[in-house]
Amino acid sequence: MDNGLQKGRVVDLWRAVAQTDELVDFFTGMFEVMGITIEETGEELTVRVGEGKVHIEPGLPDRCDFLVPLKMENVTNMVSHAADGRLDAFETWRIASVLFTPLTRETLKNPMMSRGILRRLARVEDLIHVRLLGPEAEQVASHTLVFAGGQWLVIEGLHGQARRKFSMTGEECVTYQKQVFKAMKANSIMGWIRFARWYGKWRPSASA
Repeated sequence: MDNGLQKGRVVDLWRAVAQTDELVDFFTGMFEVMGITIEETGEELTVRVGEGKVHIEPGLPDRCDFLVPLKMENVTNMVSHAADGRLDAFETWRIASVLFTPLTRETLKNPMMSRGILRRLARVEDLIHVRLLGPEAEQVASHTLVFAGGQWLVIEGLHGQARRKFSMTGEECVTYQKQVFKAMKANSIMGWIRFARWYGKWRPSASA
């Protein structure tokens, strides 16, 4: 691809998506500012959620909640599923599956997610399989979480003998992301304790 010809393409594609309440509500609480880089074209853009709207801007922000690399295929899939501003179960799963592993990887970089006291409070295992399930049985995205050397590793696909296995719908994935982001924004011991308690109650419904 010619990077010059592709310049601005992603911004234009996403700006064309209908800004409905349903779509804005979907992203509200998952993040406030996200930086995105496009693998094939090198394009950089910023997605901001606020004031009842999703704002798309060219270039990366000075500071962001997450920096996520995407492929053009990811972008075009997200645009096609959100084009009419409505999201059914399949479209929710498809969009969640695009952000599923990158957001998990970025979230687990937060130092608090590796703190021993928080991991003990939430009874977090050190090898976890996570499967994101679509409405049809064959629709699955997955990754493995490994805690080693004092940090979390996020690996696409399922590896090793997991001590816990999550099977989540797109809606459950979004709920988890909004809860952990709330704790990240509060950035306080009490905020993280609330998250750990919520996680402990939520976990049995989504895992075994």
